[in-house]
Amino acid sequence: MSLNWNYKIWGAVGILIVLLSASGMVLSMEDPEKESVSILARVNNDGSGIFIRADTENLADMTETVEGVLTAVNPDLWVGKVFMTPGPSSIQHMILMDIVKEDLGLNFVQYGTAADDAVYWTQVAPGQMINKITTDDSIDGGIAWEPHYAVAVNNALCVELMTTSDYWQGHPCCVVAANNSFLSGNGNATERFLAAYMLSVQWVTDALPEDSETHDELLEITKNIGTPASSSATPMSDEVAEAALANITYAYELGDLAEQLAEVVDTYKSLNIVQQSTLTEAGYDSSQAFTEHLVNEQYLAEALNEEGGVKEPGDLGYYGGALTHIGVAYLASDIHQIALHVGIAQGFFEDYGIEIELLGPFAAGGDVMNALLSGHASIGFVGSPPVVSSSINALRS
Repeated sequence: MSLNWNYKIWGAVGILIVLLSASGMVLSMEDPEKESVSILARVNNDGSGIFIRADTENLADMTETVEGVLTAVNPDLWVGKVFMTPGPSSIQHMILMDIVKEDLGLNFVQYGTAADDAVYWTQVAPGQMINKITTDDSIDGGIAWEPHYAVAVNNALCVELMTTSDYWQGHPCCVVAANNSFLSGNGNATERFLAAYMLSVQWVTDALPEDSETHDELLEITKNIGTPASSSATPMSDEVAEAALANITYAYELGDLAEQLAEVVDTYKSLNIVQQSTLTEAGYDSSQAFTEHLVNEQYLAEALNEEGGVKEPGDLGYYGGALTHIGVAYLASDIHQIALHVGIAQGFFEDYGIEIELLGPFAAGGDVMNALLSGHASIGFVGSPPVVSSSINALRS
């Protein structure tokens, strides 16, 4: 069955939120953050996958195509297996949990917890997953974003179980978020940042076809960004880079993101973790009113001309001279965010008067949110679930 935002995934998120709430990771009643953020643009859709040991018994019987959608089947073949995830706040964790709970009818619990009829998860940074599964026989597989998924399935130890787009085509993933204190005094700089970023996304999209004149350059950037910064890391091959890029849809348009994220907040309410009074006291009479505020379209719109193209630097008031410095938090070895690096390499940000200071790399989205909420970073590239949970906490300030 094809998964969509309004149907399956947020039922599973409910269990996740209970787990996180109990641990104090999100939606905590402790002192809230004093800052808040806004979502300014998408970064990508799709771009992750589930891998498993190649010598797994009855591997071919663990999935089946049902009505055109690759689905997990035969729960008895999944019971007891241990999968690595980037952590409970990630979209990857949520999707795997949905597969386990909704398709297989099993429990999804942290490894080390005693449970019947369970598939287990353990948190491992995607860049460390291959090393972990190589050195720890208790690990059966994992779910990771690109290029770590492509690296895993091109390793003789692991094979593909399914991509997340096989299971849920077009699912949202990363977004561009900004600290609201920064936005309040840097509106024009934000518009120029987004104009340069949109050109970067267009450059990546144009470079994806193998016959593109810039395709080889994109491959080199992909290999440089995607290879973990470790002396023991194996340099990424062209084959792995091609496979990783093919699994991602790059985007910047916000579309119906506010409506999608309202479903997240409604799930929080259904579990009594968030009360409508929290939103009302902050000035929002519904979940969507809150997410429409969280997803701020004005800066992206101001960076576009009447024909829908990207405005020239001069149209945004930049005619050369001093650059505006912006600290941008990013994730380690994550080619979802490759347009950020392309924009720096191609000089698009400088063309618009923006000097990027890369902050990180961070291992997970929660770390990027901490950088944004502390004011350490002005803009961050991060998964949408951590933005929502952190923003709800900020309402309590």
